[in-house]
Amino acid sequence: MKAMVLKKLSSVEEKPLELVNLPKPVPSSKQILVRVSACGVCHTELDEIEGRVSP
Repeated sequence: MKAMVLKKLSSVEEKPLELVNLPKPVPSSKQILVRVSACGVCHTELDEIEGRVSP
């Protein structure tokens, strides 16, 4: 699966998020696996990426 991984805290202009391929998770018997087709980024997440708020 593809995921955006935060490698380091820095300004968004430095592009600290990296698109990586990760193994598909295997849910346990009381979990489900959900396919996400789109998502967004809120301002709080930008604050976390830039280090103003701890992730």
